[in-house]
Amino acid sequence: MAECVIAFLREKLTSFLNEENELLGGVDEKVEDMRAELERMAAFLVAAEAQEVTDPRLKVLVKQVRDVAYDTEDVLHEVIPLRTGRYRGKVRLCGFVHGVYLHISNLKARHQLASEIQSIKSRVTSLERYQRYRFPLSISEQGPNRGTVHWSKDPNPVGIEAPKHQLIKWLVEGDSGVKTLSVVGPAGIGKTTLVREVYDDATVKKHFYNHAWLTVSQPFDLDELMKDMLQTLCSGMRAQVPQGIEVTKTSGLKRKISEVLQQQRYVLVFDNVRNIDAWEGIKSVLPNNSYSRVMLTTCFSHIASTSSMETEGNIYTMKPLYQEDSWTLFCKKAFRGSYCPRYLEEVSQRILKRCCGLPLAIVAIAGLLATKNQSRIEEWEMLHRCLGVELEGNDNLECLRKIFAYSYYDLPYHLKLCLLYLSIFPEDYTIERMRLLRLWIAEGFVQGRAEMTLEEVAEGYLNDLVDKNLLHVPEKTEDGRLQTCQVHNLWGELISFKSQEHEMVTVARGRDTLWPKKVRHLAVHDSLESLPESKYFNRLRSVLIFGRIGSLHQSLRSLLSSGKLIKVLDFRGAPWESIPEEVFELHHLKYLSMRETKLKKLPKSIGKLQNLETLDLKGTYVTQLPLEITRLHKLRHLLVYRYKILVGYISYDSVGGFKAPPTVGGLHCLQKLSYIEADHIGGGTSDIMVRKVGCLTQLRKLNIVRLRRGHGTALCSSLENLTNLRSLNITSIEQDEILDLDHPLSSAPRYLQRLYLTGPLEHVPIWVASLNSLVRVVLRWSQLDHDPLYSLQALPCLEELHLLRAYKGDRLCFKAGGFERLKILWLITLEGLRWVVMEQGAVLCLQKMYYQNCKLVDKLPSGIQHLTNLGLLHLTDMPDQLITSLENREEGGGYAELAHIGDVWTENYRGGSWTGHWIK
Repeated sequence: MAECVIAFLREKLTSFLNEENELLGGVDEKVEDMRAELERMAAFLVAAEAQEVTDPRLKVLVKQVRDVAYDTEDVLHEVIPLRTGRYRGKVRLCGFVHGVYLHISNLKARHQLASEIQSIKSRVTSLERYQRYRFPLSISEQGPNRGTVHWSKDPNPVGIEAPKHQLIKWLVEGDSGVKTLSVVGPAGIGKTTLVREVYDDATVKKHFYNHAWLTVSQPFDLDELMKDMLQTLCSGMRAQVPQGIEVTKTSGLKRKISEVLQQQRYVLVFDNVRNIDAWEGIKSVLPNNSYSRVMLTTCFSHIASTSSMETEGNIYTMKPLYQEDSWTLFCKKAFRGSYCPRYLEEVSQRILKRCCGLPLAIVAIAGLLATKNQSRIEEWEMLHRCLGVELEGNDNLECLRKIFAYSYYDLPYHLKLCLLYLSIFPEDYTIERMRLLRLWIAEGFVQGRAEMTLEEVAEGYLNDLVDKNLLHVPEKTEDGRLQTCQVHNLWGELISFKSQEHEMVTVARGRDTLWPKKVRHLAVHDSLESLPESKYFNRLRSVLIFGRIGSLHQSLRSLLSSGKLIKVLDFRGAPWESIPEEVFELHHLKYLSMRETKLKKLPKSIGKLQNLETLDLKGTYVTQLPLEITRLHKLRHLLVYRYKILVGYISYDSVGGFKAPPTVGGLHCLQKLSYIEADHIGGGTSDIMVRKVGCLTQLRKLNIVRLRRGHGTALCSSLENLTNLRSLNITSIEQDEILDLDHPLSSAPRYLQRLYLTGPLEHVPIWVASLNSLVRVVLRWSQLDHDPLYSLQALPCLEELHLLRAYKGDRLCFKAGGFERLKILWLITLEGLRWVVMEQGAVLCLQKMYYQNCKLVDKLPSGIQHLTNLGLLHLTDMPDQLITSLENREEGGGYAELAHIGDVWTENYRGGSWTGHWIK
């Protein structure tokens, strides 16, 4: 965490010293001293945050050093306005008198800067009694101090019969050779318990000659692991441990293990593998016997994938306990195997919900409740209300703290910072992927890497947290991309506590809010009547509002006036029709969201926010942007659109966009532009706006609406320049206006992954067939006379295809060898369609097929029996004849085509509502 702050500081200090030659005498020397001091602070804080600090004296020192680092960053933020062109520009424009006034103001600001630097220097000097960030008990002497989570066998574990059966089957069946079975899941979910049950099972003991259970040490030491392995194997065989293993080198240890295991069936368990180097070391030790198995437990998905792929093994992903099993385990521990009294059921269920199906959490918290007086409901209510406090301070829950510590202190500095920031969201809040990435970037948590955008780096951070099972993914797109994420409820409590410890996030929860002396990141979760005095907010960096804000509007305006360092404002859902004027004086602002507010107009003052990177006006009533928007040269994401009332896929014009000024082409940093109107400038047939889009060469996502036929040539010309494009969405102005896109491109956007075309087409554009990166294609209202499959079948990466009123013919044919990676197919309102033919060898990877409102289709696709991977056939509003035929044949067991399909679902709209049922 500190390293991220320090990286920012180094950058700003260097820029400050190189460019600011007009500073008052002596200030630059003081800033240079600060830089050297910051290097020492950085080394100290990075070491401190790599492990858990328990010594109270050392905790005080860490806090003081962190405060100085934060305040130094604040001072440097105040430097920025002094060296931007803002003051100099005003001197030229405002005349001599006003220029003198500004010059004097500038001198005062520089004097203030010098004073604040001196103050920080004094605070650093006061820390020198700790011998330059050393201490009688140093960080390194403390050691990791993560403790060991001791495993104790439960004689009657709950909810493991099915996974136990599956793992035993994988162990004792299958091909010869060494295979790895990886059990992966978040900390506390019961991986060790499950694998121990499998390891101790009589079937497994009988099947393998050699057995060994090894817990992988942290940090990983291969030689120590091999010594433990030899001792365990020899003990199990009742053989003598080879002499001299304590001094044997790595190659000798490997040779001895190979001698013990050679030509023997063995099963080895490696519990708690936490890095890929550990797996590589383990793999290097294993002899390739005729039939042997290795089991790993790990929190990290990439370790499970790598180990199983390299040995053609299996992965078992642990899931939280079902509600019924969770309740059984809870009652078993909280009530000593008895039933829960009725008067405690409601509060017990609420407590259980916060355990998120994690067995370790259920056992620990239920065990704590077992010590409570069952006749005092208020004690149980207090535990539910104050679970975060109990987690941090109650010895009965130490195992949960240790589990969290293992996960947290293993994280690199940048992921710690991103993880703690998640405490800004309410409990059980579903976090949108792109919103989170943009927030991390705006807050300065994401550090640039060569050849990567900040968004790509941030997505890597998010994937790392998911891979380590610190975040839950409740929703993915059809093509498997992460769409939303959540913090595991219980870990959210510990993350919030750690965030408070670092004075990072302050959560306002009504009258009970505890306000720190300095609020840096403010999240309003519940209605507030007022805010404390402004001195609390002079170091404020961000404000995010969730839910109702009550009568907070005026207090918030006062807060904005004092928070000159604010970089993030997220007012999503606030009942405001305008943006507070104070916002436009926040010159550090990088992220502004008015999503789903009642905002009707964006004022010209928006041009003052020249550091703005994200402007989110989705779901507002804004339909036109002022000319001043083009002053925002750092703008990366511009979202201005609203969804209109629609029913499924029935509405053609479902999204309303915005009118942009003709100078929009000057926003050269734009990566996302949604949804710009093509016909706004120069009258209906003018292609000025479409040509301007071609200047935005950094665009990753372009959504353009109201396209006319006459715009086609210009748009195709612009697409040649958009070489970074990943997603393209084009909609014609009217349902009968041709999308004239069939023009050859000298260079099509080769990285384009998602293509959405809405409007009549004479042909599928010729350049589409060259888009080898396409993963998803959606054709809506295309009304093609020719089978569109011919133009799309050779796309090598296509996984998802939607055809909605896209074809007027009566027959679609999927040719053998075509659509080799297609997994999802939607056929919607194809009014002339009667037959779908799937030749043998076509769409072999198809997993889901959706038929919707194709009124002339009365038979399943010819050749559907060849689709052995088809898991779901979904029929919506299809002819009764087809549904009846399926139901009758399924009941009679006579429909061979359905035998291999996992599920068949049908639904129809009748009497004003949808009704559906499973056929199979």
